[in-house]
Amino acid sequence: MSIWKYIKAAFSNRWNLLAVAGGVGFSVVSGRPEVVLPLLAAAELAWLGFVGTHSKFRQFVDIQEHKQLKADDARTAEVRMRRMLTSLPRGAQRRFEEMMSQCEEMRNITRQYQAAHGAEEPDSAFSEVRLDGLDRLLWLFLKLLYTENSLNRFFETTTIDAIERELRQVNGRIEREQSRPESQQRKRIMVTLKDNRQTCEQRRTNFEQARDSYELVRAEQKRLGNKIRSLAETGISKGDPGMLSTEVDAVAGSIHDTEKTLSELQFVTGFSTFENEAVPEIVTRKVVAG
Repeated sequence: MSIWKYIKAAFSNRWNLLAVAGGVGFSVVSGRPEVVLPLLAAAELAWLGFVGTHSKFRQFVDIQEHKQLKADDARTAEVRMRRMLTSLPRGAQRRFEEMMSQCEEMRNITRQYQAAHGAEEPDSAFSEVRLDGLDRLLWLFLKLLYTENSLNRFFETTTIDAIERELRQVNGRIEREQSRPESQQRKRIMVTLKDNRQTCEQRRTNFEQARDSYELVRAEQKRLGNKIRSLAETGISKGDPGMLSTEVDAVAGSIHDTEKTLSELQFVTGFSTFENEAVPEIVTRKVVAG
């Protein structure tokens, strides 16, 4: 990483800026700015060189940068979540809100359990890591709902019969052009037609992939929804936050293949799923579609 990043951070530190402003002010009131300002500049350069290369300061800058990037990713994820939620039909929105309520109930159970057993810090057993796991489950459930809705709209505007018909027309045109005498115009037409054929074949592949994935998406919705309900029901019956934590971790770790399937449907949904993507905070507050 360039050292200039750390030097810039050292210079823009509010205490350094305050010291520089104070030094400039002192040089003015002293009546000898031609003497004081060079000394101030030398001291500032020495300070920047020392602090900008100090390992602890560089570590501090890296940590702050990471926190800022994480906060930016979280805001972006929340905006994305709200847009996805508001684009869903009302029935799908209600299903998501029901899952949110189940997760909120799990957290309430944990609080009640800890209060009944004299826990000093509420939510200490059901830690932030577990809340992140619930957020991830809800985030995936929302993406499954969004993907199903996107696939329904895709099938309304595209049919395999229309794609096959266009592909046959292009192939027929290619055969006719191949029977014509060689010419520059024929070559240009053939390039265009072959590119069009490749596009049609890709559309057919996309459609087949979407058709094959549709039932999987619906099945994964039901599976994940039942998993979340089961977690909530088990928590209600046993009230054990340790057990809930273990179960949440197990379910959150079992959804890798589902996320991979969703990433392959980017041509329909418009979004990609990638490793370590930012997950919006959902469990700790209510999200209302508006």
